[in-house]
Amino acid sequence: MQVIVDGTLVKTLPSPITGLQRRRLQGARLAGLTPAAPAGAVQVERVVSHTGSVKVAGCKLQIGSIHRGKVVTIVLEETRFRILYQGQELSAHPRVVVKEVKRLRASGNIAYGI
Repeated sequence: MQVIVDGTLVKTLPSPITGLQRRRLQGARLAGLTPAAPAGAVQVERVVSHTGSVKVAGCKLQIGSIHRGKVVTIVLEETRFRILYQGQELSAHPRVVVKEVKRLRASGNIAYGI
């Protein structure tokens, strides 16, 4: 076990956890630098479904069936989602759940020319 303060190794101690206990740990990771968050807000693209909704970061956002088939840009800010179409803001939704975004662009069998 290592004690690190302000990026400097201060002390090395024997681990209080035995090998058997170490195997039972859940969510444990090796020590290292944490990945830096991207500067600014993350932007993703999604195609509005036939019901007028999109799903991003585990949240279903209702935009409206008038916009179905459109490729919209969703700006993920700390407290809200902003939905843009060709630079114009369509709607804003509060961001209640904070999850990691796995896909930046919609993919698959999607007809973009709807």
